[in-house]
Amino acid sequence: MDVDPLADTVPPRYNVESDDEEDEVRPLSVAPAAAMLQIDISIKGDIPTGKGLLVATGDVARRWARGADLGEQSAVVYVNKVQIGLVFQPKWTESSVLVSEALGRLPLSAMHPYAKTVLHSFKPKSLALLDSYPVPTYATDAPIPFHEAPVRYLSTAQDTAFLTSSAARLFAPPNLIQSTSAAFLSLASLPPPTPSPSTPSSPLQATLILIPAPHIPPPAPKDITASLSLLSQDHHDDDGVGAAVPKLVGDAQRLVFEALGERGAAARVWQVGAAGKEREGVAKRRTEVGEGGMYI
Repeated sequence: MDVDPLADTVPPRYNVESDDEEDEVRPLSVAPAAAMLQIDISIKGDIPTGKGLLVATGDVARRWARGADLGEQSAVVYVNKVQIGLVFQPKWTESSVLVSEALGRLPLSAMHPYAKTVLHSFKPKSLALLDSYPVPTYATDAPIPFHEAPVRYLSTAQDTAFLTSSAARLFAPPNLIQSTSAAFLSLASLPPPTPSPSTPSSPLQATLILIPAPHIPPPAPKDITASLSLLSQDHHDDDGVGAAVPKLVGDAQRLVFEALGERGAAARVWQVGAAGKEREGVAKRRTEVGEGGMYI
């Protein structure tokens, strides 16, 4: 091909000869879009309605549940046939407890449908959320070390005196909640689209209590799968919430039950690993020689 050395521009693309079309750059080509994830949510078991509801999410849910004495599991919330929510009816509280995303995490596209299904099924009279926030990325005027980080809160409730009078601090802008708790809180702040005698016309009173976490959580997954690594974290004190925060977990428990209007449950003392001592003893006995276990 003849090229004019005095030309102001490169020759048109159709004049460029090539032995192989695959060598040519196609800047206008677009990668095929990934198929949208289909969300199938089902609940198996007994779901009481019209009661208070506590939703504990992620790392803090696993840590809090080990010392909360939740009793027997009464129902399961499945998302695409994966156990995402475990429902309990503890004897020491009138509210239902949903331990969420302790066995698997939700992608962003599934958070809103999951929260909407849970609220529609439980029809709670009040809602309390227990979650965590990463201290390293929390924006403040001055950096706060993890051991000084406070419990923080967000609430749609009209009466927040129990929060402002506590050691908890507001979860302030420009910080964002990016977990499923954000979906619950946003849905609770809106009135139901079609009010009925069984659903109030005013927004649901909801309070989110956030325990400081020393680590930045990984991004939300693209698909819904059970995670064995989450199960293995049950044997470690530091499971993403921090091993040095038993007092903060106890304070958070008190605040979530005050948000639900249960002062009796709020006065209950949270003990580290209280619910897991019996299971731990059984596990140790099973590893002894002669009990069908193996040498440890």
